[in-house]
Amino acid sequence: MESLQKQPKSMEELPEEVLAEIIIRLPAKRIGQLRCVCKPLNALSSNPSFIKSHLHRSIPNNDEMLLVFHNRFCFEGGKPITAHPSRSPHIVNPNFIRLPVNFNIPSAYNCSSVIGSVNGLICFVVWSSIVPGPDPIIYIWNPSLSAVRTLPPLTIRGFDDLYFRFGFDPKADDFKVVKLTRLLHKYIHYQSGVKKNCFDWLQVEVYSMRKGCWKIINDRFPSHVVRFSDEDVSITGNDGHDGRLHWLCNVVSRRAKQTIIAFDLATEKFSEIYLPDSIANNKKEPRKQVLGDLAGKLCVMSYIEDGDIKDGDVEVWVMNEYGVAESWVKHHILSQFSGNVVPIGITLSNEFILQGDDDSLALYDHIAAKVKSFKVIDISRYSYGSVQIVPYVDSLVWIAPANRVDQQQLRHMFVANFGKLITDW
Repeated sequence: MESLQKQPKSMEELPEEVLAEIIIRLPAKRIGQLRCVCKPLNALSSNPSFIKSHLHRSIPNNDEMLLVFHNRFCFEGGKPITAHPSRSPHIVNPNFIRLPVNFNIPSAYNCSSVIGSVNGLICFVVWSSIVPGPDPIIYIWNPSLSAVRTLPPLTIRGFDDLYFRFGFDPKADDFKVVKLTRLLHKYIHYQSGVKKNCFDWLQVEVYSMRKGCWKIINDRFPSHVVRFSDEDVSITGNDGHDGRLHWLCNVVSRRAKQTIIAFDLATEKFSEIYLPDSIANNKKEPRKQVLGDLAGKLCVMSYIEDGDIKDGDVEVWVMNEYGVAESWVKHHILSQFSGNVVPIGITLSNEFILQGDDDSLALYDHIAAKVKSFKVIDISRYSYGSVQIVPYVDSLVWIAPANRVDQQQLRHMFVANFGKLITDW
């Protein structure tokens, strides 16, 4: 009888470690609602170590969703964002996430695109199709907490040829956006008299979510890069998780026509990683490359770009020692599929995303040798720009700069989106 009387009478009286073990099993949105119940729950669910533990639990438990973003997804009249659970991708959920009801975009903007998705945060950009037009606006969005942050204006402004990437710096526990600016020069060749193009890369800007501002860095983007080879890839969000960003680039070089440019988010330095020799120097069969991350290692999926793809034509190369070109190893040849199969990405749970002849998609688990097929409307290997597929897990990561977390703003956000008040705030 005495032991029964000592049992906790309410959730607040539970030991913190027991409470954490219970709460961590809930989706981020439900935990966000619990923040509005009482101070102990708010303190627990706002603890950085708890937020990381919850995130790291989601991926191994295969809680990943594949979000499908159509053009104009954040504008009135645009197609809704649909979600496919990676466990059963044939299931379509059109109501999984929505932008906050009070989210408004200036009327001059009519285009949108996802830059990246890391640790449950989605970074996207809106811009105007009118040239010249206003500078693009970048947002960081946590759908689980229904919170959107508008980034401050760019430091270098007034250019149209812009490229953005989004990643996480684990050393600084910081999310960063990298902006590249390419300047086009037109000139007349002095011998032929033909008009030609020349490109210059301007200074690189990096936005730090922890600091809440942009800055111009000292390191410059490599000048021998002509253009990016992977800008039309429809999978967004498999890069930038481990503190590095990667671009597959066409270059002016005697060694090869393509290379990988890497950016270290901690040191804010660029480096070059050479492709496997058999890919880079293959002149007989022009191949298409897709970058990815397989079990924490940089990988390249390579296939013949033109004509029918035959059995064994899809190769998967994995870099065993990061940055060392000699450590590329051909780990998988996707030869068990018939027809014209194209790899377009890798999920967070290390499944290959493949596209077939009829534009159907499939998740392929190379360890279990299992295939899960599904269909996405309006996707075509010949019109990647119309649809973006974003691997996503729900997250408790708050989007305010670390030194500017406004508790009153946090309170109002939860009240507005979840309809509850925090007692004894």
